[in-house]
Amino acid sequence: MRISLIGTVHAENGRANLAELQTILERLQPDVIFAEIPTANLADYLDGSHGNLESAAVALYRERRPVNVVPVDLHKPSDKFFRESEEMFKKVERTSPEYRRLIDQNSFDTRDHGFPYLNSDCCAQAWAAMYDEARATVEWIGDARLRQIYSLWSETNDRRETGMLENIGGYCIRGALSHGVLLIGAGHRKAMVEKVQQQRDIGAPGVSWKLESPLD
Repeated sequence: MRISLIGTVHAENGRANLAELQTILERLQPDVIFAEIPTANLADYLDGSHGNLESAAVALYRERRPVNVVPVDLHKPSDKFFRESEEMFKKVERTSPEYRRLIDQNSFDTRDHGFPYLNSDCCAQAWAAMYDEARATVEWIGDARLRQIYSLWSETNDRRETGMLENIGGYCIRGALSHGVLLIGAGHRKAMVEKVQQQRDIGAPGVSWKLESPLD
């Protein structure tokens, strides 16, 4: 199966909007969409009530074209995980002017350039810089609990990305469809590309990934 990797945002921002994501889906015409959600969220995702940009676009696409929607994320982490992670990033934002600048610039570029930016090397490097600055700021603050929260957040995202690839691979072994798309937050795109390339390097069986921008 051929799969296109599409970096997205979960909320509309300027040119990164519902109409543009619909246009991408219509152009690619996938017969399966891999969604960055756990199985428990599938019903809300399908009817567009999940509350994010991707689910709204998929619900509209499904009104015109039959398509399988496959949840590939791991089980949702605990409320405590989300609460502590949010508090950590708020503290990083209050502490680091550079982190605030990087966040603002990424938001401006998303607003002004939309999906071409979200699927570009420029965006991948922007997210890498944001994560590097967050980690450096946590280290600078020097709070042991904050370091633990950051480590758990990082490990959780790594497990999620690996798990999503494993779930996609399992589906492709069982299925016989020809073209899929993976809709995933742009902050994960760089790590997903690197993990797919690692699979290729070790000769792991799998799908034919299109890692370049879906707009090329």
